[in-house]
Amino acid sequence: MTVPADSPDQAGPVLDTVLRDWAGRSRHPLLAVALADGRTLGPGEAAALVLRGLAEPMTTAQGLHHLVDEGELAVAADLLDTTGSPAGPALPRDVRAALDARLDAAQQEALATVRSRVTLLRRRASRSSATLPDDLAQRAEEAALRRRAEATARLDEAEAAVHRTEQRQQQELRAELGAAELSEALAAAVLACLDANEFEAARRLLTAEGDDMNGSGPALVPRPPRWDPALGRGLAEVLSHYPPQSVPPRHDYLTRYVRLGASDVPLLQSLRALAADRHETSVADFASCLSAMLGEDVRKPVTFRDDGYHTLLTGLDDARLPHLPITDPAGVGLWVSATDAPPPPGLPRPLVWFAPTAGPGPATPAGVAALTAVELLRVLAPPPAGLLSAPAHRRINLLRLLVPRLGPCALAFPGEGVVLDGGTPREALAWLLDLHAVVPDAAVVHALDYESEGHPLVMRMLLEEVLPQRSADGRLGHTALALVRTPEFRARVRSEVTDGLPAEERAALGLAYALHPEEPFRSDDILADLPLAGLPDDFPRRSGQLFDAEDVLERLCGQGLLRRKALADGTGGYRTLRAGLGALLSEGATEQAAAAVEVLLQRLEETRAFTRAARTEKAVRHHAHQADNDLAVILESLGALGRNLEGAAAAEVDRVMRMLPRLGGEQIRTAVSGHQAPPAVHDLGDLLRKVTRDVEFNEGVRITFRDEPGGEVTGGAPVLAVRIGLETAFENLIRNAAQAVRSLRAAGSADAVRGGPDVVVRLRRPDEEDGAAATGRWFEVDIEDAGPGLTEDERELLRTGEHLSRHGTGGTGMSATRGLVQEAGGRLDILDRSPLGGAHLRVRLPVAR
Repeated sequence: MTVPADSPDQAGPVLDTVLRDWAGRSRHPLLAVALADGRTLGPGEAAALVLRGLAEPMTTAQGLHHLVDEGELAVAADLLDTTGSPAGPALPRDVRAALDARLDAAQQEALATVRSRVTLLRRRASRSSATLPDDLAQRAEEAALRRRAEATARLDEAEAAVHRTEQRQQQELRAELGAAELSEALAAAVLACLDANEFEAARRLLTAEGDDMNGSGPALVPRPPRWDPALGRGLAEVLSHYPPQSVPPRHDYLTRYVRLGASDVPLLQSLRALAADRHETSVADFASCLSAMLGEDVRKPVTFRDDGYHTLLTGLDDARLPHLPITDPAGVGLWVSATDAPPPPGLPRPLVWFAPTAGPGPATPAGVAALTAVELLRVLAPPPAGLLSAPAHRRINLLRLLVPRLGPCALAFPGEGVVLDGGTPREALAWLLDLHAVVPDAAVVHALDYESEGHPLVMRMLLEEVLPQRSADGRLGHTALALVRTPEFRARVRSEVTDGLPAEERAALGLAYALHPEEPFRSDDILADLPLAGLPDDFPRRSGQLFDAEDVLERLCGQGLLRRKALADGTGGYRTLRAGLGALLSEGATEQAAAAVEVLLQRLEETRAFTRAARTEKAVRHHAHQADNDLAVILESLGALGRNLEGAAAAEVDRVMRMLPRLGGEQIRTAVSGHQAPPAVHDLGDLLRKVTRDVEFNEGVRITFRDEPGGEVTGGAPVLAVRIGLETAFENLIRNAAQAVRSLRAAGSADAVRGGPDVVVRLRRPDEEDGAAATGRWFEVDIEDAGPGLTEDERELLRTGEHLSRHGTGGTGMSATRGLVQEAGGRLDILDRSPLGGAHLRVRLPVAR
């Protein structure tokens, strides 16, 4: 390779240019990477890189694969883009396709790796209150598509910043723990949270009002022993070792299973009777004895169906436990049958299926928990020596067997949440996890309590998400909490909690979390905050027109979204939640309040409109009736006057009498009902003919209606509008034209003497620009008169919508007419003087398709 250069100083840039254009650089990956960095290579460095490539020879394809392996994705992509060009490598088509696929897969893998690390970093940052750049994900993804090492360095730097924040939080909270006077159990719980970096949960424990770590959790209830098959193969043999007529077992250690008291004998005898012969009486005896053993001495009716017996089992409710479907005080369904007679699908769930057998339990669908006779005997077995035994322990151990087998329906009633109303919330949650055969890390219980703040729906969603993450041995680590801290899950929780709230509750909730996240507040404060959510300043916000703030805030407290808080002056107030759910509700609170206030204002306006409509209808009925009475008196008077007149005077009185019914109550009622009707398709030509005939008769002028040739309206002239609105608009316009002609006549002008029509109304449908006949999208109605016309000032007033009156009406007719035309999707234009000598107006209305 010859490198031209006039001087040694020019050798570097010239060599660099030659190497960048060299098609063989793809066989030297280190050289290609150095050239891609954008710096100028010195001759020595360039030579060393070329020699390195010669020492480790590669083909073009091998060099590109090596670049992809090393994460130099941008360099590989650039070289692939130049294949086939003079400056690029030549590759067979199949090799090029394979490299393209390899590069695409590497790019997707790099993006997935970056997104996974960013997600984990954001989760750690949210727990430690660390701050990450908003564009971290974008910049890391861009770097990953260029060079793996660059993306790794950027993420390592962000991770180091999060780690420093975590260390600082650890030091601060451990110092607070050292200075706090806590019980041994509570201090251990705080340390467990700190070990898991659950800082907010630890802080909440440190600042908790009262110590609820009283050691009354599930650990104090010993679990039943494993069953020993040495007690017998069949149920009859097994029961022979139990009192009252017991045969000692073959081995002394088996006596721990059968050493039961006299109070257990009725249940054992009923089990023997059930195993010998199943019928309604034996099933009822067994179910009542089992309920009595659980502390509920009742007897429920038994029903036979589908080769089995159905009844109710009571006594599973426990004050320490949350209210679960299986612990309903009313009882849970009990199905008693052989293992080959499953319960019918129609029975309510959850359901306990008792099979009187010493063998394995039957397979069950979701919502059904199988219980065999030997499993029941395990529950009856006394605990090892030295451990306390109590009747309630048997209830807990029976639930420990049943709850994990029920599936999702064991967690909550349909459509409801998990109410932690047994003992303290953390204790109730610990019991709930224990019943689901979950052994959580020490920090998990406190973190779940922190995230949910005891809200039933949120707790249900959290448990539904994390319970499936337990290991085969029931372990549940705090890493499972990552699933409930993703943006997607948080959005689901927010939607579940707030979407079903009425608008007034969403408005108050949004204002509380947007404006009062730290300090307590009163209901009056929420009303005073309404203008900040879009309420007009002049709105009477304290009148309670939008909502009763105190009632709404009380409802939100009842739903667990706010807390009641006594204020410094002793009066009642409220505060927002401070833990996980509170932080979630704070996100987007301002936007939520604004949207809810908009809905409330719209609702208020609709209510007012309805009230106005009701009052209007009442007023119409009253005034229409009054108008009918007045019209009857006027017509009677005019009739008497007309009978005393003759000739033209009598004829004029008769014409006036025929016009007067338009002022009656029926006309008013028809007009109001017509305006309330929805828009419909009407023939514009028929409408105009009717209006022109009426105005011509009433005004006594000559009016001509024309369908203009050249743009002839064929097949009717369909328009979509409220008919009475269009009739009123055109009647106003044509009547104004007729009155202008009459005013000119009354003035005695020579222009009033003419042989043609006084008013012309033209209907046409102009062609589109392409010239196709009658394809226009608009109808045009021109109204021209032979009156005095309009001055330029008058035309300008009418164009701007200002009032213009020549006869003391206030000049609102033209403005109202323009509004009626616009409601039909049209427009009203004031044109220059008509060829008839007077005004020229044009109405454009869209063709109804």
